[in-house]
Amino acid sequence: MNKEIIAKTLSSRGKIHSILDKKIFVSNDISKVLGCWIINLDYKVEKRGDDVYIFGSYEIQLWYACNNDQKTNVYNEIISFDEKVKMICKEELAFDNDISYKVLVEKYPYCLSMELKEDKTIELRIESSFIINEFKEALINVECTNYREELSLEDEIIMNVNPNYLVDKSKE
Repeated sequence: MNKEIIAKTLSSRGKIHSILDKKIFVSNDISKVLGCWIINLDYKVEKRGDDVYIFGSYEIQLWYACNNDQKTNVYNEIISFDEKVKMICKEELAFDNDISYKVLVEKYPYCLSMELKEDKTIELRIESSFIINEFKEALINVECTNYREELSLEDEIIMNVNPNYLVDKSKE
């Protein structure tokens, strides 16, 4: 016997891997780049027409030395992103158009490389990677091999209720 079940199922999956090359000019008296860290990642997923996009932002903080290594400063900038995700769809019978997304951050944005050029600009290379799963309600047919007839409410109560539950303890 077959049963039909409505469940949230994985309907499509996509992956986006991005590398951003960024040039930054902080000041003419820069002497070294000391470090770069990326914080405050924020992202959302939305469907625009037939396409799925991931968008958001993160903050880069670039630590550098200036005045011939006599002083250090930190440069802050918020980087925004908005990228189309190529989704691979599975064949299924969708029940309705209620779609939800789950994002897995495979690689948080991080600095692959940073280099101070002769013209006092800093070249950064930032890498990130996300996996996006799309879920929909779908109708699933399940074959039941150990199927037994459904019980009426009265039969189910008789099977599951212990008649000796309330025992007069004074008689014991």
